[in-house]
This record gives sequence, structure tokens and C-alpha cells, in this order.
Amino acid sequence: MQLKRIEITGFKSFAEKTIIDFHEGVTAVVGPNGSGKSNITEAIRWVLGEQSAKSLRGGKMNDIIFAGTDLRKPLNFAEVTLVLENEDHFLPLDFSEINITRRLHRNGDSEFFLNKQACRLKDIVELFMDSGLGKESFSIISQGKVETIFNSKPEDRRSIFEEAAGVFKYKTRKKKAEQKLVETEDNLSRVQDIVYELDSQIEPLKMQSSIAKDYLMQKEQLSDVEIALTVVEIEQLKNQADSQNQELDSFNQQLKKMQKTSTQLEKELLEVKNEKNKLSEIIDSEQNSLMKVLQYYEQLEGKKQVLNERSKHTKQSRQQYEQQKQVAKEKIGKLSEELKQVTKRMTKKSEDQKTGHSKLKKAQKEQQLLASDSKEISEQLRGNYIDLMQEQTSLRNEQNYLEKSLNQVSQKRLKSTARIATLELEKEQSELKRTKIIVDMKANEQEIAEKILHYQEQQVIVQDKRVHLENENKRMFDALRVVQQAKAKKESLQELTDDYTGFYQGVKEILKHKVKIGGVVGAVAELISVPKESEIAIDIALGAASQNIVVQDEISARNAINFLKQKRSGRATFLPLTTIKPRQLPLSVENKVRNSTGFIGIASEIVEYSKEITSIIHNLLGTTIVAKDLESANSIAKMIQFGYRVVTLEGDVMNAGGSMTGGASKKGNQSSLFSRKNELATLSKQIDQMENKLLTKEAEVRQLKQTVIKEEGKLEKVRELGEQQRLKDQELKNTHTIILEKCDRLVRELKGNQFEEQEERQEESTYTERLKAITEELVILKDKMNQTKRQIEMVSSQDEEREELQATILQTVQELMTSSATIKEQLTSLKNEYNRIENQLVIEQKEVDKLTSFIQEISQSNGDQKISEVDLIAKSFKLKKEKEQVEDSLILHKEKFLLLQEQLSQIEQTVVLKNNQQLYVVEQKTKVEVSLNRNDVRMDNRLVYLNEEYNLTFESAKQQHTLVMKIEEATQKVRLLKLSIQELGHVNLGAIEEFERIHSRYTFLIEQRDDLLEAKESLYETMNEMDEEVILRFTETFNAIRFRFSKVFPKMFGGGTAELRLTDPENVLTTGIEIIVQPPGKKLQQLSLLSGGERAFTAIALLFAIIQVRPVPFCILDEVEAALDEANVVRFGRYLKEFDRDTQFIVITHRKGTMEEADVLYGVTMQESGVSKIVSVRLEETERESMNVVK
Repeated sequence: MQLKRIEITGFKSFAEKTIIDFHEGVTAVVGPNGSGKSNITEAIRWVLGEQSAKSLRGGKMNDIIFAGTDLRKPLNFAEVTLVLENEDHFLPLDFSEINITRRLHRNGDSEFFLNKQACRLKDIVELFMDSGLGKESFSIISQGKVETIFNSKPEDRRSIFEEAAGVFKYKTRKKKAEQKLVETEDNLSRVQDIVYELDSQIEPLKMQSSIAKDYLMQKEQLSDVEIALTVVEIEQLKNQADSQNQELDSFNQQLKKMQKTSTQLEKELLEVKNEKNKLSEIIDSEQNSLMKVLQYYEQLEGKKQVLNERSKHTKQSRQQYEQQKQVAKEKIGKLSEELKQVTKRMTKKSEDQKTGHSKLKKAQKEQQLLASDSKEISEQLRGNYIDLMQEQTSLRNEQNYLEKSLNQVSQKRLKSTARIATLELEKEQSELKRTKIIVDMKANEQEIAEKILHYQEQQVIVQDKRVHLENENKRMFDALRVVQQAKAKKESLQELTDDYTGFYQGVKEILKHKVKIGGVVGAVAELISVPKESEIAIDIALGAASQNIVVQDEISARNAINFLKQKRSGRATFLPLTTIKPRQLPLSVENKVRNSTGFIGIASEIVEYSKEITSIIHNLLGTTIVAKDLESANSIAKMIQFGYRVVTLEGDVMNAGGSMTGGASKKGNQSSLFSRKNELATLSKQIDQMENKLLTKEAEVRQLKQTVIKEEGKLEKVRELGEQQRLKDQELKNTHTIILEKCDRLVRELKGNQFEEQEERQEESTYTERLKAITEELVILKDKMNQTKRQIEMVSSQDEEREELQATILQTVQELMTSSATIKEQLTSLKNEYNRIENQLVIEQKEVDKLTSFIQEISQSNGDQKISEVDLIAKSFKLKKEKEQVEDSLILHKEKFLLLQEQLSQIEQTVVLKNNQQLYVVEQKTKVEVSLNRNDVRMDNRLVYLNEEYNLTFESAKQQHTLVMKIEEATQKVRLLKLSIQELGHVNLGAIEEFERIHSRYTFLIEQRDDLLEAKESLYETMNEMDEEVILRFTETFNAIRFRFSKVFPKMFGGGTAELRLTDPENVLTTGIEIIVQPPGKKLQQLSLLSGGERAFTAIALLFAIIQVRPVPFCILDEVEAALDEANVVRFGRYLKEFDRDTQFIVITHRKGTMEEADVLYGVTMQESGVSKIVSVRLEETERESMNVVK
């Protein structure tokens, strides 16, 4: 925010409207003395709210209006408008430009405008409050104010710091709050004085007025309502008695019907239970049958599974044999093909042999032509030798073949032997396992049979326990019902006893409050115990005295009587232990009656009581004789000459003097206080006994339930064990079937391997015998060859030519013979190969035949298995059908069982419901009987009450008084009226009107006092909050200014020190501020000893310190540097430039140094005497002209 312009009209020397525009930076206003330049500062202060004409250099406020000159007329008003740019919303208004106008008329009227809208001076003052721009703020400083800062007291100096701290608005508000607080306290004091005066009057008047009103109202209503209510109550009691007698008859009829229904239901329950038990036995039997069928069915399924496994294995074996047969056939095919090839080769070799023989014969023929007889012999020998060589070669080839084949057959036989041994071992082991499993199966079947028997036995045990438990539950419920009936009756009697029902109203009140009253021992009926057979006699003997109250002494009796009077609760007779004397029959009379017929005893001897009340009992009963019947009483009375009262056990009385009283009471024995007491004691004893029995029975039932649960657990455990045994049996059977199948497979494999081993042994034997024969033939053949060779050597001693020719022919013959022998050998080898292949074909054919036999056996076995499987399927189907039949029957029986169980549950629920209903009817009947007794007692009490309280009979009360409201309302009203009237005491009837007058005024003043107290508290809270805020803001601001001042002062002075101090740091709200300075080169000294320039420069340093802490948008300095020398003026001007970026400075000056630093110069002149004019000059920063304005 910054000061944009000021418009001045008619203010002091500004006769014409003058507009001064202010720019950023430093604006200097210069002019000669008396030209009116300081009027600009005063115009700004005035528009900001200045109210002191003296501060504006005037005598009165009208002095600021232009007064005229020789050439001009005075004006009738003065007006100043300040235009502020508020783009940053420095001031809390939602306007970017704010116009503040103040106008003063000659007649004294003032007007204020904010953005051309009329407002109050207060609005303008509050707008600038604590902004640093107020009329007394540090942003407007003149030379005179500098003097004020230094000359004022430390306490007055704090206002500058408060303005910088922004706490003026809080202090202003606090002043207003203090003024209001003073007014509030004055008003509160006056109101409290009046309230205090009325306090002493209103409470007694209020009580007296209330008592008087209640008395007048209640006294008028009580008698009529109470008598009428008593009449209605008696009539109601009579009606209730009639109605209750009818209810008793109805309850008796209901009980008869219920007992009949209960009997029928119990019969139905027994029938259903019997049928349920029979059906349970059938279900158990069918479950056992189903278990057996399931076991047999599972066995068949196991056998089927075994057959399937065996069929699967047989199928696999057959496939294996088929594969082996196929392989053998393929081998036969290959061997047949090889045989054909060998046959072809043999045929070719035979042809080669024939050709060779032909050539050999031709050579031999040529040889024969050349040879002689010896030669023929030699040739024949050689031919024989060659034949032997060929035969030897053939035998050796056959020997090699046979040795090779024998080795192969031997290896194969050894493998077969080892396989046979392995199979025999496996077969033996499997047989052992099978034997063991058969033993286990038999043992397991025995265990299953035992488990089934055990399960059936346990079922019988559980069923018996359940039946027993049901019977015991029923007995326990019957016992519980009896206990509940007894408890209900006991509670009713106890309620009558606790409420003192049957006692008179006065007696009842005393007994209920005997602790409060003190000294009350109790009513006579409470203090004695009467045998049951003597209840009527003692009741008649005592009469109303049974309700007499025994007290410790006369004081206790008087206290009790006063209590009844205060409460207006009836009357009672009291028997102090200290004053009542005992009475007894004369000894002569006593001796006579004790020996008389029908004498029961003296009444005081029949009852039981504590020693403390002996005198009371002897006083009441010591002279009363109890006889068996009226005849005996009459005889005894005559014997003692009718001198004493004689009472019979039936309640008849022979009175002293001879009169007789007797007959029947409609209340019967139930109305007697003694019978109620005895009956209550008897019931308590019976209930204790029955509850003990019930606890025992509950324990037995709990034990029985535990037994049933335990037996059911055993049953379940037996069933689980049986199931485990059945699963084990099935597992054993499956294992047996698998082992049996394995044994069969091993037997078949063993037979096949034994057959193969036997054939291999035969083949090995054949090869061995043939090898032996060949060896022998070779030995013989070698001998022949040696003999033939010797013969040849002998023939070969002929001439050389013949030998050469013969040798050539012989060579040819030998070659042909060698070729023939080779062919023969080859042919022999082929024959051997042929024989080998043929033998192999025979072996393979046998293998095929053997496999064919195995396959046929397997096919036969499959047929047998299929027959067995069909048989098993048929049996399984039959068993399945049987199982389904048993299951269907079991389901039907179970459904019927569930229906019976549901029916049984419904009947049991019905029985429970009926029993509960019966119990409820009994309870209701008991309640009605108790209520009937109460009504009889209440009726007697009401009649006595009418007689004792109002001296009226029922008939007269009924004629004179009629109830005109509801009974409940009347009862409540009577009770409240009695209590109220008893508590009223002395009544001041004149207090009603006086209280109304005083109370109205008192209420109004109390409301005023409460409002004032609340306002006072609120003002204190506001003042405390404002003090806390002022302390916080002032402390923070002072510390900041002190720090800045200590920095600015040496900077401006070129050295030295300066400090700000609080005169009373403990009391920040009122403390003053000391300024301690030490210019450079000087000692620390008081402000008053400083020169004018030092004082001005110190004030300027303080100003700049404040601006650093609390920057303001603009600052107006009016000749504050007038006392400075030129060097300090220059320093002052330069320091201004350091702040002009944040603060807009308007300087009223005539010093050259200050002008040189100004951005804008305004000159104020008086071209016309008494009228100020404005001349403006905008200076460039790069060049300034020296001005000498003030000359």
C-alpha cells in the first residue's frame, strides 16, 4: 500500500482545492518559512482522525478553516481527502483504492466519508488502528515530536512502541471493557444490596405462604374424600371376596379337569413309550441284520474285486503268452526262411559235387590208363585217405557246432533252474503268508462275532438306563413342582407377615417404624408361639390383645403414641414391661381345674415366649383356662362359679359371670395371626426338607445322566471297534485273495519253467551223447587215416616218370578231390545247419504248442472265472435286493420311530405344559386364597378405622359420603393430604399475599443479578485475554526494536552504542522505556545532556529501527533533520534511500542534503499573501540540480 495523493480544500492556508500526487521513493516538500508546507502534514493527521485543535496549532477546531485574506473571503468549510492505493489489502477493506474524506463546517458540524460513503470518525480511527499509520503513530514525526520523545517520561514514551506493536486496539477495547466493568459492578452492588434485604424476608414468607395454602386446600378435602374412599374400599373388598370365592371354585374345577387330562396324557405317554421301545428293538434287530448283510455284501464285493484282479492278471498273462507265441512264430518264419536258403545252397553244392565227381572220374580214368595195378592200388588208397579226411573234417565241423549248441543249451538250462528256485521260494513264502492270513481271518471273524454280541448287550444296558433316567426325571419334576407350590405359598405368607397384614393400621405403623421410634419389643402375636391344636383357643383368648404392642417402658409408649398422633396413622395399645403386672389363678382354683375332665391347661402355660415378657403373657393369659370342648368348659366354669374365663379348642368361650360366646367364623382359621406364623414355620421346614430331597434327587439324576452318557460312549466305542474289526476283516480277505492269486500265478509260471528246463536237459543230453560218439569216430578215423597213409607210402616207390605223370594227374585228382572234399564238407556243414535249423524249428514249434496250451488253460480259467463272477453278481444282486429291503424296512421303522419320538416329545411337552398350567392354577389359587385372607383382614381394619377415627358405622358413612373421583386418585390424594397436614404445624394465613408481592420483585432482581455476574465474568475474561495479547506483542516488538536500534545507531553516528531498557520488566503492561545512548567519543550520558543534533539524530535512528521492525507503507517526516549539520543531513538522506523500496517517504524539509536524495520535489509558495500554492519537480536519479530554494 502507498499514499497516492491528497486533496486539500479550505484547510488553513490552502484556500483553493490543491491536489498533491505522491510517488514511490522519497518525496520532498520544500518552501520558505511560513509558506504552509507543514500544513500538509497537519492535513494528513487531521483526516486520519486528529481531534486536538492544539496539536494542529489552533485554538479551536474552526481555526483550521481558511479564514480569508485581504483579497479573499473566508470559506465555510474545510475538506481533506486522502487517497490510498490498497492493492495488497494492507488495510482490511475489499477495495484496491481507498478514499478517506473529512469535512468540517463553520457551524461545527463534521462529516466523514470512506470511499464517498458516510461513516463515523470511530470507523476511520479503527481502520488505521495498529497499522502504524494513525494520527499519533511513528509514521508521522515532526521536530516537535522529537522533543516530545526525549522529554517525556519513560512511561509516556512507550506509546510509540505500543503503536509499533499494534496493541492500541487491544488497549482501547480494554478501556471500554473497564468502563463497562465499573458500570456493571456499580449496578451489581445495588442489586445485591436489595437481594440481600429480600433474602431475609422471602424464605420465611415462602414457607408460611406454602403452608397456609396447603392447609386451606387440604383441610377442606381430607375428611370427605377419606371417608368416601373408606366406604368404597369396604364395598370393593366385599365384592372382591365374592369374586375370589368364585375364582376359587373355578380353580378347583380347573384342577379337577387338569388332573383328569394329566392322567390321560400320562397313559398316552406310557403307551407311546412302550411302542417306541418295541420299535427301537425292531430297529436294532434290523440294524444288526443290515450290518450282517452289509458284511456279506462287502465280502462278495471283495471276491468280485479279487476276480476282477485275477481276470485282469489272466488277461495280462494271456497277452504276454500271445506275445511270446507271436515271437516264436516269427522265429519259426525266420528259421523256415533260413532253411529254404540252406536247402538252396545244399542243392547248389550237390550240383557242384556232381560236377567235381565227373571231373574226378575223368582224371582218375586218365590215371588209370597210365597207372598199373599198383598205381590203382595207390590211387585207391589215396582216394580212401581223402574220403577219410573229408569224413574227419565233417565230424570236426559237427563237433564244433554241437559244442557251441551245448554251451547255449547249458546256459539256458542254468537260467531256468535259477528261475525255478526263485519261483519255488516265492511260492513257499506266499503259502506261508496265506496260511497266516487264514488264521488271522478266523480270529478276526471270532472277534467280530464277540463285538456284535457286546454291542447288542450294551444296547440293552443303554436302553434300560434311558428308561430309568426318564422315570427319575419325572419324579424330580413332580418334586420340583411340589417345592414351587410350597415356595409360592410361603412367599405369599411371608409377604403378609412382612407387610404386617392383619394388624390394625396404628399397630402396623408402629411395627414398621419400631427401629426409628425405639424401645418397641413387638406385638404380642409376634412374641409368642402357639401349638397348632391351640391356635383357635389362644386367638380367642387374646382377642384384640394379640395386637397389643410390648414396649420397654412408659417413655417408649409415649413416644410411640406421639408418633401415631404426628402421622395420624391410627391408634394402638401399648404394654410397658415396667408397669404391666402378672395375673394368675388362685392356687385353690388352679388345683380344682387341673383335676377336672377336659382340662387342657392355663393359657399362659400353653404358649411359648421369652422370659423378658413373662409378666405381659401372665397378665393377658394367666387367668384364662383352656378346655377341650364346650361341655368341659361349661363344667369347669360351674366348678369355679363362673369366676374366670374358659376357652375351648374350637373357640367357644365361657365368660366370667356366666355369659357364653360361640359359633362359626366366616374367616375360619386362616385369618389367625398364630396359624399364619405356624404355617409359615411349617412350610419353611417342609421346603428345607423337600429341597434337600430335591437336591439329592437332582444329584441322582445328574449321576444317572452321566451314567447314560458313559454307557452311550461305551456303546459308540463298541460300534467303532466293530467297524474297525469289519474293515480289518475286509482288508484280510482282500490280502488273502491277492496272495491266492499270486500263488496260482507262481504255480503256472513254475510249471512252464520246469517244462522248459526238462526239454533243455533232454537237448543237453542229446548233444553230449552225440559229441561222445563223434569223439570216438574221430579216433577210429584217425587210425584208418594213419594206416592208409602208410599203405600209400609203400605204393609210392615207383619210377619217376610214371610218378611225375601220375603226380600231375594225381595233383589234378587231388585238387579235384580237395575241391570235392571241400564241397562235401560244405555240404555237410549245410546239412548240419539244416539239421540245426530244423531242430530249432522243432523247439520253437514246441514253444508255440506250449504257449497255445497255456493260452487254452487261461481261456478255460477265464471261463471258470466268468462263471464265478456271474455267480458272484447273482449273489451280490440278491444281497443288494435283500439289503434294500432291509434298508427300506429300517427307513420305514425309523420314520415311524421319529414320528413316535415326535409324538412322544409333543405329549411330553403337553404334559409339561399341562403341569405348568396346573402349577400356575395352583399358584393362582394360593394367591387368591392369600388375597381373600388379606381382604378379610383389611375389611376388619377399615371398619375399625371408621369407628376409631370418625366414630361412624359403615351404613352411616355410606349414606353421608359419596366418592366423586377415581379410587386411585382418591387414595393418593388422602395419603398426600394426611402427610401434608401433619407436616404443616402452625399456619400463618396472611403470609400468602405478602409472599406473592415480595417474590415477584425478588425474581426480577435475581435475574438482573445473574445477568450482571455473567457480564462481569465475561468482561474479566476479555480483559485478561487482551492483557496476554498486549504483553506478547509488546515484548516481541520491543525486543526487535531494541536489537535494531542497537544496530542502526552506530551505523548512523559512525560509532557509539545505544540501548533501550524497560524500567519495570516484571510489569510489561505499565513499564516505561529508557533510551541509553553513547555517541562516538563520548561517555554514556543522559538524553537531556545531548545536543539538539544528537537528540534529533537519535530520534531518527529510533524511527528507522522501528520501521525495520514494523515496516509502514509511508512515513511523513516534518523537518526532523533541522538541527543536524550538513554531514549528518547527507547521511540522513542516504539512509532514507535504503528504506524507500519498502516505505514511501514524504519529507518536509529545507535542507539541501535531503533535497538531493529526493525523487520528487514539491515547492510550497505564497504568491498570494495567505494562500499556499504547490509547484512540483520530478528529478532524474542520474543528474540532480542543486537547488537553493530557501533564500
